[in-house]
Amino acid sequence: MAAQIELKPDWVRVVFSEVVGGIKAADFHYFWLRHNCPCLSGCRHPSTHERLIDAAVIPLDIRPLRAVVTTAVGSDEPAIALFWAPIATKNDVGVLELPNEKEHVSVFPVDWLRANAYAVNREQTHDLPPHSADLVTVDYQELARQYASPENSTDTNIKLTAAGATLYKAQLFDKLSKYGVAVIRNRGHDTEDIIYDFIDSSADVISTHFGRIEHLRTDNTENSNNDQLGYTNSAVRLHTDLCYAESVPGFQFLHCIRPADIGGDNYFVHAESAANYLKTEVSQRAYELLTTVPVRFDRKQSKFQALHTSPILRLSDTPDPATNERRLEQVRYSYFTLGAQTSVPFSELREWYEAQQVWDKLLYRDDFQIKAGLQAGDVVIYDNKKVLHARNGFTGARHMAGVYLEASDLWSHLGQAKDRALAAAAVTA
Repeated sequence: MAAQIELKPDWVRVVFSEVVGGIKAADFHYFWLRHNCPCLSGCRHPSTHERLIDAAVIPLDIRPLRAVVTTAVGSDEPAIALFWAPIATKNDVGVLELPNEKEHVSVFPVDWLRANAYAVNREQTHDLPPHSADLVTVDYQELARQYASPENSTDTNIKLTAAGATLYKAQLFDKLSKYGVAVIRNRGHDTEDIIYDFIDSSADVISTHFGRIEHLRTDNTENSNNDQLGYTNSAVRLHTDLCYAESVPGFQFLHCIRPADIGGDNYFVHAESAANYLKTEVSQRAYELLTTVPVRFDRKQSKFQALHTSPILRLSDTPDPATNERRLEQVRYSYFTLGAQTSVPFSELREWYEAQQVWDKLLYRDDFQIKAGLQAGDVVIYDNKKVLHARNGFTGARHMAGVYLEASDLWSHLGQAKDRALAAAAVTA
């Protein structure tokens, strides 16, 4: 009987129809399969069957165009066929050249795959981070259509009834608990009022060396220490905020006062999911280096300076009882405040840089990112310890209000709303 295949973003799982030697399934990296292609038209010598293709020419992020279950060449033995885009290989004088083919086919007999399986019956795997804006979006205007409180609303700031506010905050609790980020469409134009969507009226925001509320725009005059990238129109790549601080704010929200004329869209990566994916699906060694090697985050401005040293991925001090593994507690990642790396021996520094590059390349994959262009009145809120944020460069008078919040204040406020929503649902059930 033929095997079954499950195509993953970076590898394929082959589920064997018969269990032989305890092997039910095996996972194979795409680059490994491309390197081990058994064909006699460029990958193996036609008479000696020795390998011709050089591992150095195979991109580590290669993916097949498609894959099918078939039979081996010249027999009825079950096999897996993978179809690839052509890659340049070295000719007889060592020069890279593309083969004259529209696609390349690798056919692997199932028995050969079983005999050469190197990742058998794997249980600990991780899916891609969430990468659809629809998953994290709440439309405040939709809620307002059902739950508007006319006596408390204005033209620019629509208030919800108590039931509507409970439902809204329960939705935020769910989004932030699961994805670490929530995009709120059509929330309104009063930043001060929006603050209390997330915290009790008795609580307050976290003031920093920038001030209480950051006004991220190129003509900023309200904030202190505005000599940094956020107050320019340059692109700001993925990062977490205030990596150089001993105590990092748990959450930040950005309130769009005015979008850019061109560009300026935001994008986010659930870094906790990305780190887990790095660990089990891409490179255990890169994960080890990023969780153990300390780096310096050094903020130097004309009137402010701070320094903090930490690994990029900080793990808990003690293992999680459920998994017996130390869990990821915080991501500190900021290329623009990253200090010179001086804690790694000469012979190991290249390996650390390679680990950082593997991590960075993952973060900039389209299937890792949530992209969200914000319009006036939209809000995005995210976990500053678990979610990376960024923006594209822009032209025009873009204006975002940025506010930091204590995680405990937010979870208390939204958690109470979630409890009320559950209780109300139980009564009506």
